Amino acid sequence: MRDAAQLSGAAAGSTPASIHQGRVDDRPATLRVTGDVLDLGDAGALAWTEVDGIDVGTHDLHLDLAGGPRIRLHHLARAFDRAAEEIVDAWSTARRKALLQHPDVAPLDIFRAKRGAVPARVCLFGDRLTVEPWRGVPDIVPFSLLTDVQRDGWELALQLRGLQPVVVRHLGARTDEFLERLAGARRDLEQRTAGAYAEFDPALAQLPAADGWAVDEAAAGPPWSTLRGAFDRLERADEVRVLEALAGARLRLGLKARPGGLLPFALAPVGHRVVVEGAAADDRATFVFATTDVDRLNAVLLLTSFRREALSLPEERLGRWALAVRLLEHVRWARAALAARVVHDGDWEGRLHAALA
Repeated sequence: MRDAAQLSGAAAGSTPASIHQGRVDDRPATLRVTGDVLDLGDAGALAWTEVDGIDVGTHDLHLDLAGGPRIRLHHLARAFDRAAEEIVDAWSTARRKALLQHPDVAPLDIFRAKRGAVPARVCLFGDRLTVEPWRGVPDIVPFSLLTDVQRDGWELALQLRGLQPVVVRHLGARTDEFLERLAGARRDLEQRTAGAYAEFDPALAQLPAADGWAVDEAAAGPPWSTLRGAFDRLERADEVRVLEALAGARLRLGLKARPGGLLPFALAPVGHRVVVEGAAADDRATFVFATTDVDRLNAVLLLTSFRREALSLPEERLGRWALAVRLLEHVRWARAALAARVVHDGDWEGRLHAALA
């Protein structure tokens, strides 16, 4: 916990604070809930990324802090339910940003559920869902990795490509509604993905590719030559040609649709390395990972919303991404596997070959 003044800059310009009178442990306090911090008055202030869990009781809340301390908020009187909802909302939203999810996109819907015995929220987005328990590490389910949904009474098992299933329970009367909304969101994403490929090249509207999932020539089938030709028109076409010479038929190409536009990318397996190349002009560097598991690496890119800075920044510069490194196993795996970051400059090809040696 830090002094409120240390976090005042983070709170400035945020969503206006909601204010509640109550007690923090044994001290009276004015609580200010903002999108960035929970200001506890004289007791200091908490960045939401410092809170690892929340227990909501009948008349009090317990906040579990990273490192072990626990804070009790109580005596909120008739404002308790509203304060609890606002605190959980702000905490969930801030964690979602820090865990490399959609920082500026609100959920399409939120469903109350349980993961095991722990209360959780299932947040449905346009290209993924998150299962956010009030204690523990959230689950992230990009639709491009979701292969099936198996129902057993009130329990749902979300089957994922190459990952362990995510199981949620106790959606109650909204179970059928959730399944319908999930199916609709997945259909909408398929249509948007087809539209993105058609925007990239009209002949690619029927390409059998999922959002953010790269395909090789065998998976793409006849449209491959058109897809490959479309990459020849991009700013990093020369780099993609170098990667094709190295990877041959194992070269994979894909598109991720993002709010700022399309992100074309290439995955090139070369020996015991996989090269990740963003084919747009603003992509600053090529990433080389010490792995042969291309599918797992593509899954990590989806799970992290293609935010590669969390995979490459040194620990002292991680900032809010430190939470993702601390909590998410797939982020730690990718950071450990990162062998080189090759900046796009005049010596790019030579340093790439050195990184692959």
